[in-house]
Amino acid sequence: MISLASLAPRALATSRDQIGFDQVPETTPGTTVIAPHPISVTAIAQQMQAAIQAASPGTSVGIDVVDTTTGTPVASLNADQQFYTASVVKLLIALDTLKSQDWQPDSDTADRVSQMLSTSDDDIADALWDNGGNDAIIDRMVSTIGLTATTAPEDTAQWGETLTTPRDVVSIFHYITTAAPASARDLILGALHDASETAADGTNQYFGIPDALTGASWAVKQGWMDLDSSTTLDTTGLVSPSPDQPYRYAVVVLSTQPAGTSWSVAGTALTAGVQLLHAVLK
Repeated sequence: MISLASLAPRALATSRDQIGFDQVPETTPGTTVIAPHPISVTAIAQQMQAAIQAASPGTSVGIDVVDTTTGTPVASLNADQQFYTASVVKLLIALDTLKSQDWQPDSDTADRVSQMLSTSDDDIADALWDNGGNDAIIDRMVSTIGLTATTAPEDTAQWGETLTTPRDVVSIFHYITTAAPASARDLILGALHDASETAADGTNQYFGIPDALTGASWAVKQGWMDLDSSTTLDTTGLVSPSPDQPYRYAVVVLSTQPAGTSWSVAGTALTAGVQLLHAVLK
């Protein structure tokens, strides 16, 4: 399992807004060399946003994609804007549940956490949320991980209405892979890697990362939620572009789409946006 210890504050990189350069052809003495063109992390994210909004007009998008080996951002847009977590908050419920048992869960708890994550089981989440003291789970995990913009839901019964930012979700994956004990890390990432195509509630949860980044390996936590005022759809996870680069990239795309948007349209929109990462996640 790769360590993400180098996922450090981004101020390190003088090239924070550049992830790579166009290929420069070989030259011979006396020829003119064309300067490489930097690829802007904001431009990539804006292209992703445009693709998402073309498929689902009126959608608000937050994006944070990070190379975990260097801490360098790959694509970033509205990374500090709050969105509903929907089921992405199950990552925090899982961590809090495991921590409450000193990271040594009994087999029943381990199985329930794994099923909650892999099938996005709401019934299990409800039970663990209640057992953990509802919004106290968010308060504890914000403190433990050091999250800066994640807040508990106003209605403590509605865990999916927890608010977070793309940058905080990247921090959650960072914590899972670098700070959580190996047993908890392996349980959580194993469940996310084995995420079923059909969730416990019958939703196809292979939108976004799974459908878009074909050929890559991933460990994902998806989220979806309908409210009277909006539709939430989130695709988040760790992506391995090749076997020798396990979980190299953290990919987080959170969205608030117009109320009544179908899951099919909403999911297709996120997939269209994430597909643009094919060219840069290498």
